[in-house]
Parts: sequence; C-alpha cells; structure tokens
Amino acid sequence: MSEVITVIEHKSVPIVRSPVGGQNELGEKHAALLEKLEKKLPAKAWSWENRKIKFASYCGVISLGDLSIEILPKIHDIEADDVESSRKALVHMLYRARHLKLSRAGTAGINLQKRFLLDIFILHFCEQLHAQLTRGMIQKYVRRKENLNVLRGKLKIGEHLKRNLAHGERLFCQYDELSADNIYNQVLKHVLGIMLKKAKGNRALQHVSELLARFEPVSDFPADAATAVDSLGFNRLTERYEEIFNQCGFFLRGLYPDVTTGKEDCLALLFDMNRLFEAYVGAELRKDKETREKNMSLREQRPQKYFATREDSDKSVFMMRPDFSFLNKSGDPVVIADAKWKILDSAEQKLGIAQSDMYQIGSYASRYGVRNLVLFYPMQEKLTEPIKLTLLKEHEAVPTTLRVLPIDISGKRQNEFSLWNENREPSLQGRA
Repeated sequence: MSEVITVIEHKSVPIVRSPVGGQNELGEKHAALLEKLEKKLPAKAWSWENRKIKFASYCGVISLGDLSIEILPKIHDIEADDVESSRKALVHMLYRARHLKLSRAGTAGINLQKRFLLDIFILHFCEQLHAQLTRGMIQKYVRRKENLNVLRGKLKIGEHLKRNLAHGERLFCQYDELSADNIYNQVLKHVLGIMLKKAKGNRALQHVSELLARFEPVSDFPADAATAVDSLGFNRLTERYEEIFNQCGFFLRGLYPDVTTGKEDCLALLFDMNRLFEAYVGAELRKDKETREKNMSLREQRPQKYFATREDSDKSVFMMRPDFSFLNKSGDPVVIADAKWKILDSAEQKLGIAQSDMYQIGSYASRYGVRNLVLFYPMQEKLTEPIKLTLLKEHEAVPTTLRVLPIDISGKRQNEFSLWNENREPSLQGRA
C-alpha cells in the first residue's frame, strides 16, 4: 500500500531529502511533483517556506503516485493529532453542503470508521453506483448490421445481394438493439479503473473490484473521458445516474497525467474551504427553526444590486451579491450576512476581521438599507461566543449592528443563530 501523510490546514510539512516512513515528511521527489501540479490548481492551495510547505484554504486529498497527502480542516475542540475527528468533520461538512449525497444509512458505514479521505470518496461513489445498478444498468440502443437466419429490423437489399448470392438461407439485416456497451457505462468503467489504482484500504479495493466485474462486457473508453462526461445528456430513464456522473467529472477533472512521467497519474481532489463553508452555513440556516417562526425567507447570493452608476454612460457597475439575505413578508431585506473561512481572535481589538470584509459588509447596510448585519466564521479556539459591534454613522438615530457569529462545523452541537435576539450576544462598541 502506498504511504499516506495527513496534515491539518495552516500547518507546515517539512521537505527532506530522505523521508522516514510513518513520519509527516515530504521527500524532494514528491515536492517536485507538487511544484509541477501547483500550476494546474487554484492559487493559494499551499505556500512554500524554507524547506517546508504549508497547506491552506483548500482541503481534500492529493495523490502523487506512491504517496497521498490528506489536508484536513482545523476544527475547534479537536486536538491537532486527532486526524480521525478532523476527517469526520470535513465529511460532515461535505454531506451537509450536499457535495456528497446522503444514503439511507447516512455516513455510518463510511466516515465513522478509520478510513483515508480518498477511500471515503471512493466508497461513497461505490455505494451510490451500487444502489443504481440494482435498479438496472444504463441501456442504450445500438445500431447493428449483420447476417442472420431470420429477418430482424430492415433488410439491406444491396448489401444482402452482395454478400448472400450463394447463401439463400441468410439475410443481411440492420436493426437497433438495447445494449449496456454504451458511452455511459464505458465512462463508469473507466472511472472505476482509476479508483482501483488509487484506493488505499482493502474495503475500498474490494468494492471497486466487485463493481468492475459487472462492467466486464463493456468496452474500454478510447477517448477523453472528462470531456465525454460534460457532453452526456440525461432523460427520465437515466436521470437517476446524473449525480453519479457529476462525481465522475469530479474525479476525472482532478487527474493530471502530464505531471508525472511514470505509470501513476497525479490526482487532486480539493475543496475551496471558503465556498464549502458558505454552502455549509447555507444548509444550517435553511433548517433554522427561529427563522421560520419569524416568517423570514432566506435568499442566497440574492438580491443582487449594483453599487454605483457611471454618469457618463448611465451604466450600472459593481454588482453586489450578499451570501445570505433574510427577507420579510414584503420581500425587503431585514438581515444581510456573509460567511468567511478565516481565523479570528476575540482578544484582538479588531477581532482579526479583515478591513476589506468590514467595508464590504458595511456597504451592504448602505445599499440595501438594512440595520442588521452578520458575519459567520467557523468556531475556533479564540472565537467561541458571538460578538456584537455597533457601526458608527453620523446623524443616525437607529444604530446599525454587526454580529460576528461562530459556527460549529464538527457536528458535535446544534448551531443556534439567534439572529433576531438583540440581547443574547455580548457587545463590542465599534470605534472610528
């Protein structure tokens, strides 16, 4: 089995000439592969230090042939060496954000046990694929032309006379036949073949092998599978497979065969934690009981408004898209909120909030005419309780308040937002 090293985001991994097995060290060979891979991945997935590499902003797994690197989020109340809990928390976020589809058994059969992150993705894929295969493999009509002893479909007279002058018992026919050997199943077989090479644990290897056996009659896919996935269409008979092919695209787009020169392709399955956290907060807000009791409706990335107009062209510029808006019965925004995957410090005068984030959320108050703002952050060591700031404005009788709300992402506790209660949060007076 190839080696796996696990690192918590914002932590550094040393680069050494001769890595020792079982240590979280990166050899120079694998560091060189990461350097090649860096050009193909989003910026800031990691940064280079003196003989070290620090992973941040993106979590997931990178497979470099005989070495896999797991990057897991830093979670409040979870010790740095408790990688199983961090892995479980990341999978919890992915399920809540619907990046992974819940099965009837939930995550109990996968992420509550000690598994490598890549194996969790593979097992999830196998579970979903197996569920659909029990309802039937995708069948498509394939046009066939061949000599038969009985008429089937259409008789191709020209070809029949050409081939069968001496064989009156035969008929050259053209007909359409339902077949499992089609582009859909060829892509699935191709992706399973990739997973067989990448799986780490015995359970993942077994599940992939069992599924591959069912695709043995299917031809190998000869072309670019990633491009093929994007071009596939779905109808009422095949739409139940659509989520599975979305996962196929996720795996195929993460492959980088041109990074290495050997037989093993590099595979990078990374999640932008800023977007994942935003999706996770949205999922938590949608189930907030208090919001429903207040008859408020939640909108994501809406309503959109321009911030300014150019006088010379009368064109609107600078589109504003708040992460979350809470609208009253009249459809007017009452609360505007943004989600930020950043580390704060409640002991610091400005809490560690980026000035640009303050300007952004403050501009929402001005443009949308709201007096209640929220910034969501992941719960962290130095931010476990909500904090309220009052924004200072000249000649304003009613103040604008900004709540800084930490959100638990470990799944250990129920998030209670209290967006509508002015008295439950400790306050911090903003200063000019």
